[in-house]
Amino acid sequence: MMRVPGWVVAAAVVAALALGPERASAEPVRFLAFGDMPYDWPKDLARFSALIEAGNRLNPDFMVHLGDIKGGGAPCTEEAYRTVLELLKRSDPPLIYTPGDNEWTDCRRPSAGAYDPAERLSVLRGMFFPPGRSLGRHPIAVEEQSLEPGFAPYVENRRWRMGGTLFATLHVVGSNNNLGFDAASDEEHKARMRAVFAWMEGTFAEAGRSGAAVVLFFQADPLFELPFPFRSGFNVFIPELERAAQAFGKPVLIVHGDSHRLVLDRPVRTPENDIVTNLVRLIVPGATEIEGILVSVDPAAEPPFAFVRVPDGQELKTPWGGS
Repeated sequence: MMRVPGWVVAAAVVAALALGPERASAEPVRFLAFGDMPYDWPKDLARFSALIEAGNRLNPDFMVHLGDIKGGGAPCTEEAYRTVLELLKRSDPPLIYTPGDNEWTDCRRPSAGAYDPAERLSVLRGMFFPPGRSLGRHPIAVEEQSLEPGFAPYVENRRWRMGGTLFATLHVVGSNNNLGFDAASDEEHKARMRAVFAWMEGTFAEAGRSGAAVVLFFQADPLFELPFPFRSGFNVFIPELERAAQAFGKPVLIVHGDSHRLVLDRPVRTPENDIVTNLVRLIVPGATEIEGILVSVDPAAEPPFAFVRVPDGQELKTPWGGS
């Protein structure tokens, strides 16, 4: 029996959502996640293109790029942005993108062009986020925070539902989440985190009414394992994530990049130092490792998440259950 392409199913689900309340069936969803690439140009452009094509052959329901579309010291030109954007558009399934620090916060570096980070972020928002839909050859409709009162700039915070799971992007980035550089960066950080918390709260509230699982995508490694003083840009984010996941109680997966290493763990703890057992974290590889992770989400399964490296096909052990 021929498999119906995931993007076709996704488009049907989102269309049903637009027509009225919908209780999505708990069908498994497959997505390919990658980030922190391409860094070494021009060599990695071809390698990255090959990964996109490998993803197309796997036919997941969607792909997601977790930010850092170039090296942190490489020039932050619109030509560079456009080069990667054209590669992302080659994805046959819908493709979701969330910004990384290399393409805006780090653009203040002299080697990157000494740009104003806020101005570069504005350019990214205009280029990579078509209103109400994803990237890819077969885009799906998405909710975007910019349509909510008070959050007009935040087109990058997006949400969509497939197979009983609610997916959302959160604009949380490396380089200390843009905190501590100057007064302007501190104010930007504060305003953006207000938006992130509102979007995350809304996501868990919606999932509590109609979803069986939540998957959150963001770029930064929040440095869960470091003491409080050494992760100042994430000190407000971590307790909000812990509180929301624990209150939700059902399966939660967070997926990010930034550290250029493959990790599967359960890093979130309560103030009493107990593991939040319903939350799993995936860090995707990146930088010199041009590969992705194919993730399956089935809220009815035990464990609800499964992970396979792409392109080598290695199955990964899921940390789930117990304490």
